[in-house]
Amino acid sequence: MKMTKKIFALMMALLMTAVVGLTACNSEDMPDDGQNPVMNYVGFYQCDRASVFIEAQGDDGAGAFVTWGSSAWENSTWTMTGTFDPATLTFEFHDCARTDYVYDDNGDVKSQEEVYMNGHGFITFAEGDPVTLTWQDDQEHVADGMVFEYTENGPEAETTGVANPWTTAESAEAAAKSAGLDGFTVPEGMTISLGEVKVNEYRCMKGIADADIEFPAVGMLIRKGTRDNEMDEGDISGDYNEYKYDWNVQVGDFEVSCFGNREGEATKTIWHDGTYDYAILVEGLGGDTDYGLPAEDVTALVSGIQ
Repeated sequence: MKMTKKIFALMMALLMTAVVGLTACNSEDMPDDGQNPVMNYVGFYQCDRASVFIEAQGDDGAGAFVTWGSSAWENSTWTMTGTFDPATLTFEFHDCARTDYVYDDNGDVKSQEEVYMNGHGFITFAEGDPVTLTWQDDQEHVADGMVFEYTENGPEAETTGVANPWTTAESAEAAAKSAGLDGFTVPEGMTISLGEVKVNEYRCMKGIADADIEFPAVGMLIRKGTRDNEMDEGDISGDYNEYKYDWNVQVGDFEVSCFGNREGEATKTIWHDGTYDYAILVEGLGGDTDYGLPAEDVTALVSGIQ
């Protein structure tokens, strides 16, 4: 996705318009009208060259978009979502994704790299004047010791760069088309050991389409993409964790690589069909950080993804 800093500045202006009237303030001053309590904290927060935009999602969900300029020509973004706990003023996330950007002399995106995804951590708010937040990033601890203050001015485009490169799509077909792929098929309706495969959301960026699936206690990401977007050869999962076990299995014509911390249970599964790379990534949502798919689920899913 190619987006200039000027377009990003316009987008920031539109976001600021959208949050007029939702200015962060002391929660004691807000009426208890059943609204998402994160609405008390919606808006921009700033610390040095880093800024955080907070939004409310649904009844009790929260989203954060972090931008951090390392120089005039480079910056990083982090996106994350979670459920807000009004008792502790904290939302916990398990899906943080970091992307790094490099710009040319015209301010256009020269290159971008997805560094990791599915990072864990917390964002915690503190009442005051102004309201502040802290960001606990368990992946890299990049924001340790930093305190972000609410600001009505929003970030400066020259130091924050472009927005999240991912966009949502209405269907697998739409995601494939926007990503520039020849198709994308996810086995919706298939029943595996976790239950029925139902897609919550399709996303896409240049060269990659993915599907977000959630079972009662497990989250799953299915991804298809071109080799131009991979960070490691043959791996477009965005997951760069180290695992205790790695092994290969044959599924039809494909040699499939599996990784996990429990023998025979695949947390990450990747393969290549001669043109495209594929990935399946699973995560326990109930505290099981080492969850992995059994062999029969891997075989069924790989056979149903195109």
